[in-house]
Amino acid sequence: MFTFSIDLDKTKAFRYAFSVKLWNIESKRYSKNKNVMLDTGAFNTIINKEFAPLYAKILKGETHVALGGYVGKANYCIIKKMNINGHIIENIGALAVPFDGELKYHVLIGANTINNWKFTISRQENNLSATEQRTNYRYCYNSKGQVMSYQE
Repeated sequence: MFTFSIDLDKTKAFRYAFSVKLWNIESKRYSKNKNVMLDTGAFNTIINKEFAPLYAKILKGETHVALGGYVGKANYCIIKKMNINGHIIENIGALAVPFDGELKYHVLIGANTINNWKFTISRQENNLSATEQRTNYRYCYNSKGQVMSYQE
């Protein structure tokens, strides 16, 4: 069992946002802090298609999505590693979607990832605390884009 805790971004009072480091596939080292937001209303974890190739393996399959005004194609991908305050999770199933606006450089963590955590969010203490059984996620998609298996 693994436990981690991280402070939420105080400037985003109505969002559960925090900073992580993503594994850069090309340089083989962690990035500077990147913004992440828990999107408890979404099933899929989302990464911006513009910078996904730096941090994720883009898979051949794609699906259609409607996300915050964007309606179009999204590529399946696997985010290699995410360092959450020293806690590393790997092989995170995600969709690479082109999007703009305030959240352009955020990774939106959906239920396909956070359902693996037992977590609490406290605005009073301004943090997220979570426990999980495993850190190496393995996802398989069928031809309809549905996740078929979750963890190793």
